[in-house]
Amino acid sequence: MKKSINIIDPCSTEQNRGSFCYSPYLCYNGMAFTLDANLIESFQPEDLDSIPDADIQLVCLWSYPQIESSMMLAMSLPFMYGKDNVYFVGYSPLIKQLGLHHIEEKLGFDPLQDEAFLVHAMSRYPVNYHKFKRLLLSDCDMHLRHLDAGEKVYPLFTSYGCDQGCSFCPSTTNCGRRRIEVPLSKVCTMLDQCIKQGIKSIHFTDEDFFYDINRAFKILLMLQGKGMHLIALGSAEAVSYFIAKYGVDPIKNAGLEVIEIGFESGDAEVSKKMGHGKSLSACEELAQMQDWIPFRIFWLVLTFFPGETIHSLNETGRFMLKYGFEQEEVMGRLRTNGTKIGLGQFMQWYDGIAMAKSLEKNGIKLTQRPVRLIPSYVPNSFLESIITEIHEEAIEKTIPYLELYNTALPNKPLEIGRKISYYLEDMPIYGYIRTLTALAILARGGVIR
Repeated sequence: MKKSINIIDPCSTEQNRGSFCYSPYLCYNGMAFTLDANLIESFQPEDLDSIPDADIQLVCLWSYPQIESSMMLAMSLPFMYGKDNVYFVGYSPLIKQLGLHHIEEKLGFDPLQDEAFLVHAMSRYPVNYHKFKRLLLSDCDMHLRHLDAGEKVYPLFTSYGCDQGCSFCPSTTNCGRRRIEVPLSKVCTMLDQCIKQGIKSIHFTDEDFFYDINRAFKILLMLQGKGMHLIALGSAEAVSYFIAKYGVDPIKNAGLEVIEIGFESGDAEVSKKMGHGKSLSACEELAQMQDWIPFRIFWLVLTFFPGETIHSLNETGRFMLKYGFEQEEVMGRLRTNGTKIGLGQFMQWYDGIAMAKSLEKNGIKLTQRPVRLIPSYVPNSFLESIITEIHEEAIEKTIPYLELYNTALPNKPLEIGRKISYYLEDMPIYGYIRTLTALAILARGGVIR
């Protein structure tokens, strides 16, 4: 008889932050063949009594807001069943920092760093899609309204991890700064399995689908004329190299309709500190092609990275006002990113990232549990920024974004010579976060400079 395992994914206010967030699905894919696996998605504390007994209780802890639920499971499940068998997988530096039992203690390896496990787990996605309720990316609907066909979008890896080592990125930390590929023969099988099931809307969840342009070309070649609707993440440099060598027809004919690119910041100094995976010149080169390339670029932005100032937000705004989407073009909550003044992902602190030790001395933590959809960290560089210009005629275009974030112009009037910190004095935390967000929007929109 197979041993049993419950794979438990606690609810989180986080909304997908890199490949390790898919740990519940990868673990199920990789373990269901040899174990009697039961996947418990979106676990909430009131569900505790409904968790069945099992030989292994595996909790997927990949987001800081999951900490309390995870600790409750670690304490309660052994009492319920008289077994010290609760283990954790997900973001390993956090698990180890909390002192929780990592699954590698039981298995002798970390599934999210083991090549054989990950290749098997990634390749089993298509046969297990029907067993998953959330899919994690099924709400993205290709990001763009004109592409929404009312279908689920299915996540699919052809590789896992990244070796770029960007200073703010937990994904590259969690994978041990390496990339694990699914062999092309298996990728072909996976795609055939999707097509046979009528699954044609796919989000490639590789950290950079184009990291090897020759490999990307071969994958896209498999999908020529198959009626697919695809979205993928890529670096600007790699996508530019691909187009220079292969042109845009392979992208168009495969049905790749949206490419997400981590633009992050339009300020050269801020971008440089993020790591060598960023190239502003490549972003600009690719952006200038947007009028004729047969796919849309969803430019991803990062706000409040250390070194952020009014000026750096102005620079990001200049690019995004020219190349970003209008709000009404984008689906749901995603209009906070990739749009002209949407602030995108907010800087988060993660144990283990390259810049972790410097964050606290360079800024203020606003929450105990960082998430990417609200500010949880603000750098001193932004707080100390001084307003040198005010352009009131630009306020009108920022209003839809102030409304999007449920904020408004600061209570104190905008004045030249004032520091950003002046507008945040003596505020409770919610008011502080709302006003901070408003000031970032005003900088992005060029109201303050």
